[in-house]
Order: sequence, then C-alpha cells, then structure tokens
Amino acid sequence: MDRKLSEFIDVLRNHGLRVSPPEVADAARATALVGYGDRLRFQDALGGTLAKSLADRLTFDTCFERFFRLDSATVHAPTPSSASNLPEGMEFLFGQGQGGGGGGQGSDGEPVPGVPPSALGEQLLDANDSGLALALARAAVDSKLSSIRVLTQKGLFGRRMLMAMGLDELERELEALKTSPLPAAARRAGLLRERLQRLRRRIQETVERNYRLLRQQDRDAVLRETDFALLRESEEVIAVVRRLARKLITRHRRRERLADRGLLDVRATLRRNIAHDGILIDPRWRRVRKDRPRVLAVCDVSRSVSRHARFLLLFLYSLQEVIPNLRTFVFASSLHEVTDLFERQPVTAALDTVMDRHGLGSTDYGRALADLEEQALAGVDRRSTLIFLGDARNNNGEARLDLLRQFHARARQLIWLNPEERNRWGSGDSEMLRYAGACSAVHACRTLDDLERIIDRLLRSA
Repeated sequence: MDRKLSEFIDVLRNHGLRVSPPEVADAARATALVGYGDRLRFQDALGGTLAKSLADRLTFDTCFERFFRLDSATVHAPTPSSASNLPEGMEFLFGQGQGGGGGGQGSDGEPVPGVPPSALGEQLLDANDSGLALALARAAVDSKLSSIRVLTQKGLFGRRMLMAMGLDELERELEALKTSPLPAAARRAGLLRERLQRLRRRIQETVERNYRLLRQQDRDAVLRETDFALLRESEEVIAVVRRLARKLITRHRRRERLADRGLLDVRATLRRNIAHDGILIDPRWRRVRKDRPRVLAVCDVSRSVSRHARFLLLFLYSLQEVIPNLRTFVFASSLHEVTDLFERQPVTAALDTVMDRHGLGSTDYGRALADLEEQALAGVDRRSTLIFLGDARNNNGEARLDLLRQFHARARQLIWLNPEERNRWGSGDSEMLRYAGACSAVHACRTLDDLERIIDRLLRSA
C-alpha cells in the first residue's frame, strides 16, 4: 500500500497540490488508523491530511475517484474468498454497502465435457463480475501499469494485462472448444469471444485513464518545451501556465519569509550570548532589505509575435501575488497602456480585447519608444524593471536607440525577450543587436520553460 500511496501523492503534485513530506507521513499514519476496508473513511483520512483548502479538496476528490478505480464497469463487493486474493492495499477499492450481484454462471456458460475451463473464461462468464474486476486490479499491479511513459506503450501494457489475467489459458480453451462436436461448445466459444472483446475495451479504457492521470507531469513537460508559435492557447496550456506561476509564487514566498526573519548575525550572536557561557540561546538576526519589483511590460502585438505576447502577459498576471505593481503597454505602431483593461476584465478576455483593438498591425519601434517616453518615463526609477517583448524588426524605420538608453539609465534593469532564435538577430530589418547594447539582459524566449526561467531570475534580482 505504501507504493500505491506514493503514486497517488505524485498524481496530486502533478495536478498542482503542494504536498510536503510531513503531510505524507501524516497521511500514512491516518490511513493506518482507519484501515482500508471503508472507502469513504479512507478518502476522508487522506483528504483531511493532504487537502488544505476547498480548491485543494475538489482537486483531491477528482484525483481520488480517477486513481482508486478499477475500471469503468460497476464493481460489486467482493466475496471473502476473492477479497483474500486482492493485491496488498487494494481491498479499500470496494466500498461497503455497494451491493453485490448474484453469483454463479448463466446456463449458456456451462463447462463443456472434455474441455477444461480456463480461469479467465470462468471470470468472463461470471454474472457477478467481481472476480473479473479483481483480476483486472491484480493485472494492473502485476503489469506495472503505473510505469507507463509514452503514448506508444498503451498497446504493450494492454497486452501485458491480458497475459497477466490468463489469456494463454483462455486461448487454449477456445482452441479445444473449436474441435469439440458438442453444440454447447460453439455456444460457449461464442460467449467467450464476445466477453473477451468487452474485456479488451475495458482494459483499453483502464490503460488510457491511467496514462492520462499518471502522465500529467510528462504532458506538462511537452507543453513547456513547445515553441509558442506551435502552442495553442487551450485550457490545458493555461493550467500549465498557472501551475508554473504558483511554483514561482511559492519559491518567492520562501525568500520573503527568509527576508522577514533575516540572516544570522554570527558576531552579534556570540557577543549577545557571552553571559550564557557561549550557549547560543539568543540568536541575533541581520535584517534583509525587501523590495517588491515594479514591472513595466511592453509587448509587441503585431502578427509575428502576438502569440508570444499573450503568453507573457498571461504569465505575468498569474504572478499578481508577487508582482502587484504591474503596468502593461502594447504596441504595433502606436503604443497604448492597457493596465486598467486587465483590472476590469479577466486576463484571457482582456487579452482578446487587446488583440482586437491594437494587435496585428505594422510594427514601428521608434514611434512606440517615443510614446513610452511620453507616457511612462517620469515614473521609471531604480525600483522599476522594464520587460520588452518583441522581435525588434522595425520595417527599416527609425530605431530611436537613444530613448531605449534613457530607460536603461533610469531603471533598475531592462530585459528584452526576443521570440526569434539568436542566429536571426540583426538579419534583415532586425535592430536586435543594436538594442541589445542598451539592455541589462537579452534572452531568446520561445517556450514556457524559457519564460519561467527568465521571470524567476527577475524575481530573484528583486
């Protein structure tokens, strides 16, 4: 059971729940106290130790129902003899009071004289279905279904589960039934093939469900590494962005707690504790200056980089807890501040409005920098961080490098994120190599992984 609990904890973490090692220990102790016989008590024990809010509990319940489930069929309570054969820690899957069907085989499933029945065949023809459900659970454990990694392994694990359930023996029975002259043999063979086909579908559903549930982390990794130009803004992608943002918020909150406490002042501590014979019972702390970043995000929303700008703004606005002072400007040719729009509307709706009003035009970086000087230069100081996102392709217009240098001189840092590969910077009408000299840092930013790393560095510098 410890292994199953550990796998379930991994599923919760992959779905955004923060579960610490002490909470895992509490969950193990709680489940040891309540046991595994009652599914609801088991679920409440885990939920009480692992879910810390209503939102966490909703996520927990969803993951629990999907993870601790044998297959899509209705599972009846096991008989005492079948329950004794359950894999370790799996008995709680059968809640009390779920009801059981009648046992025994139907008349069409009677064994044929001279043909030894297979165990899997008997389970397929059992009207109760509990034996088959238990065999399916054992096969999932024996075939190590929780180790599935890639899409192409679904067929492999489905075959492994069938073999673990006794497919070889069933196929020998079907061959023997084919040679039997008795009419009952043909009826039994037809029923077995029909039920075997149903079992294949159930196994396929079980493998698919486990793949989707347990490989959330791998899917997140694929999405994080996909180029923005190929990434569609779906609910799944937005969820990944928010999980990355929560991770950064948690990391930054730890730094803030350290700053609240301060760093140990060794000299002052030793002096303070001389009266205690050198026993360090009264530590002294050296205060650390905290400074929340004031961020100005300036995004090119022309056609070539509009998708990149959407993901940057979505990411930044998911970090409002640690970046509360965020001003947002967008431009194609002329520049517009849209901070109030994001305050009035949900971020995704605001992004659609921004693109409709200001996006997809012809790019003019010189005019945009002149507009930014007029609208924001007076408010830029040593606490300010400017983030420019754009490909710096200016359609051979005036670059206004002098204005970018003014912002660099006044701001704490000026970071430029370019969605193009570095080997294209400076080619054609790109002004990136000239702009780079007036920036604190320039980065190629093409994926969510790139964006997370850059924003984390920004928070560290603040």
